[in-house]
Amino acid sequence: MIHPFTVRVPASTSNLGSGFDTVSAALGLYLKIRVEPIEGSRIEWVKGQQPGSIFPAENNLVEKALEATFGLFGTQPTGLRISMDNPIPLQRGLGSSGAAIIAGIKIAEMVCEKPLEPETVFELAYPLEGHPDNLAASLLGGWVLSRVSEGKMYAERLPSSLSCRFVLSIPESTVSTREARDILPESYPLSDVTYNLQRCALLVHALHSGAEEMLREATSDHLHQPYRARLVPGMEQLLNWEGLSRSLSRSVLAVSISGSGSAAVALAQDHWQEIGEWMVKAFSDQGTRASYQILNLDSEGARVLNPDYS
Repeated sequence: MIHPFTVRVPASTSNLGSGFDTVSAALGLYLKIRVEPIEGSRIEWVKGQQPGSIFPAENNLVEKALEATFGLFGTQPTGLRISMDNPIPLQRGLGSSGAAIIAGIKIAEMVCEKPLEPETVFELAYPLEGHPDNLAASLLGGWVLSRVSEGKMYAERLPSSLSCRFVLSIPESTVSTREARDILPESYPLSDVTYNLQRCALLVHALHSGAEEMLREATSDHLHQPYRARLVPGMEQLLNWEGLSRSLSRSVLAVSISGSGSAAVALAQDHWQEIGEWMVKAFSDQGTRASYQILNLDSEGARVLNPDYS
C-alpha cells in the first residue's frame, strides 16, 4: 500500500500581452492535494476548507486527469482518499484548471510508481485543457515558452535574468475561457499580426536578458487584449496605466490581462502594495470589485511533498 503524500502545483499567469498562448510563468500560489490510502478500490473525494476546494462531479479535472493516466498505465486505482486545499481563484486567468490537471497526473505517477517524462504528461494533459501555456508553467515552473504542433504540445523553460514580483488584481467577477475565446475575431489584419510578432520576439528577449525597460512595449498587444478588456470594466484603464502616478510608474514594468481574465497582472520591481491598491482602485472606479495579491515567481513547478514513510 502507498504512503500518504501531498502534490503541490503552482498557479500560473499566461500571455503577458503579446505572448498569446505562448508565454507563461508559474506563480507562488499553490494547489495542494493530500492523498491517503484506504481499504478497497474506490476513490473518496473529501471537501477541503478553501472556497475553491470542491470537486464538482461533472467537472472534476483532477479525477479526469487521474483516470487518463491510469488508462495509460493500464491499471486500476487502489483505494484513495483525496482532499484539496485550493487558494487559486477559479475562472480568473490564473491557471486553476491547468494546475488541477497536472495534479491528477502527478497523483497517478506516485500511486503507480511510474514517473513520466514531460512530453508524456503533456500528451495526457493537453486534450483535457485545450491550450498549452498554463499546463507548461504549472508542470515546469519558472518562465516557459509553449507551442502546439500537429495536435501535440511542447514546452521549454526560458532562463530569465528578470527580477520582479507579480501583483495580481483579482475581480470578484469571473470570465470563462470560452467567453474570452468567443469574443476574439476570426481573422486579423496583417498589420496586427506583424505588430504582435515583433513584440512577442521582444518579450522573449526582454525576459531572457532582464531588459526591464523593454517590457512595457514588449507586452503590448493587438490580438486579444483590446477585445477581452471589454469583458471586465476597468481593465482597459489598467492596460493604459490610467491614474498611475509618475513616481509609482517607475516601479511598474508591465501590465497585462492574466490569461483570459478576469484578473490583471503587473510586473513590478517594488512598491507592490501601492501598485495593488492602484489596480484595485482602477477596477473600483468602473464598478468592478477586486482585491490584490503579491506573488513571487515559482521556480520548481509541480512537486510531491513530504511522503510519509514512517
